[in-house]
Amino acid sequence: MNNIIATTAQLLTTDAVITLYEIDAKNYGQGVLRFHANSNEVLNFNGYNYTPFPIKSEGFEYNGKGSLPTPTLTVPAQDLAFMSVLIGSNNLEGCDVRRIRTFEKHLDSGSDPDPSATFPVDHFYIDRRSAQTSVSITFELASKLDQQGKQIPNRQCIKNTCTHSYRYWNAETQEFSYENVTCPYAGDEYFDREGNKIIDPAEDTCSKDLVDGCRKRFGNNPLPFRGFPGLQRY
Repeated sequence: MNNIIATTAQLLTTDAVITLYEIDAKNYGQGVLRFHANSNEVLNFNGYNYTPFPIKSEGFEYNGKGSLPTPTLTVPAQDLAFMSVLIGSNNLEGCDVRRIRTFEKHLDSGSDPDPSATFPVDHFYIDRRSAQTSVSITFELASKLDQQGKQIPNRQCIKNTCTHSYRYWNAETQEFSYENVTCPYAGDEYFDREGNKIIDPAEDTCSKDLVDGCRKRFGNNPLPFRGFPGLQRY
């Protein structure tokens, strides 16, 4: 959990929690669909617009008994635009789903906008359309680990190299792009591949190293390093 979120969550009074949904339908030519059900207004977070949509979710919580959660998403069946997407994309089967939660003040229009301030992001994929009535459609989600024939661990363990995907500079917009980026760094200090501080944001490149990459960007805060510095040979 982001340290800002962790600190805020422990306060006696906190801001409203905003839940955002992303469905990655790029494999079907539909792009990334972004929704929320918090209000009737378009919300903006991390530079993206999230359309108001009466989407409901259940079952994201882990039960602590070892079994993976199998959440569901329920959407209205009368929405013609969404129905046309379903028809043209095999009911969105196999599409990645991300549930992002943050405090209202961290939205782009909030009092303290911060795209890195989120609760742990829930990452699933649409397994199947499990129910449909004249009113609603329900999708069953599955964890990325819950795939037949997969073995754990499936991730390659590398000692000194971070496997996060880092932001990149968009020359057309003259801004950083965070599309499909996993590294939470969104600061305004820039470094080259050797960890030297630079001025030009277009040259900002992460060394993927714990000290020259991660530590210089996050300082004494908890590091999101995706390597395994304690890994030893046996």
